[in-house]
Amino acid sequence: MNQKYQPLFDKVQIGKLTLPNRFAMAPMGPLGLGDADGGWNQRGIDYYTERAKGGTGLVITGVTFVDNEVEEHGMPNVPSPTWNPVQFVRTSREMTERIHAYGSKIWLQMSGGFGRVTIPTNLGEYPPVAPSPIMHRWLDKVCRELTVEEIQSIVKRFGEGAYNAKRAGFDGVEIHAVHEGYLIDQFAISFFNHRTDQYGGSLENRLRFAREIVEEIHKKCGRDFVAALRYSPKSFIKDYRVGALPGEKFEEKGRDLEEGVQAAKLLVEYGYDCLDVDVGSYDAWWWSHPPMYQEKGLYIPYAKLVKENVSVPVICAGRMDDPGLAVK
Repeated sequence: MNQKYQPLFDKVQIGKLTLPNRFAMAPMGPLGLGDADGGWNQRGIDYYTERAKGGTGLVITGVTFVDNEVEEHGMPNVPSPTWNPVQFVRTSREMTERIHAYGSKIWLQMSGGFGRVTIPTNLGEYPPVAPSPIMHRWLDKVCRELTVEEIQSIVKRFGEGAYNAKRAGFDGVEIHAVHEGYLIDQFAISFFNHRTDQYGGSLENRLRFAREIVEEIHKKCGRDFVAALRYSPKSFIKDYRVGALPGEKFEEKGRDLEEGVQAAKLLVEYGYDCLDVDVGSYDAWWWSHPPMYQEKGLYIPYAKLVKENVSVPVICAGRMDDPGLAVK
């Protein structure tokens, strides 16, 4: 092996967890990988196990949802650590044991929901929710503002979900949170969050939701259980439903890089052990889900900026199938 690629095979320490190498499988949607009872089907177990068999040091599952009361997510079409814990733990245990047999580690990605970006077909009988009465991303509807009680119920669900993940053999959890304009990210962005209570106003207040989640996980699982965060330091939002193009000069309505760095420091201070970095939002979809003609390593400059400003490991999302690019 060319020695310049050796760093890709070095061990990495994230909190108390040691990864065998620097290859991480990005979280991707788990549709088709779950059973009818809130657990994983055999296809899902085999899918993730094959990644470990191939040498991936860290496998991160596709998103799972901790709440199905405030907002409907179509469960049991996708696994859930809280909907049917017995089935989730039973099927997850088979998967995590097989992955560990190949020397790999695995995190469960957990989400608090979509908020204003909920896909219309998933709304069901529930109205769309958001931090404030703002316009839905897809529908000409105003979202319902979440109550403090609902926010706190979702926080508790994260603790329960992480506890069940730990019981099931997962090595940690990744919180699908201050990222891409999902519900918890909507709280973090002042353009969407117009609240005047403890969850609105200052950056610290807007990050309170994310802070309470990691504190609840530590309370339920102990400080040694890894809690990572999917994080977007820049939104590329020009206006509601209008995103900026690469190279375009514009006024950022979402999170700009200055606040992105400040928020990253706070999130680490709150207790997150790792930041998994990308950029973009549902209003600037092509940043979060780059088309194939976009350059590889699109997120490297943003991950580098975050890494230079925090004291925890940083994962860089995106398709990097060129080892020369990945080793940067």
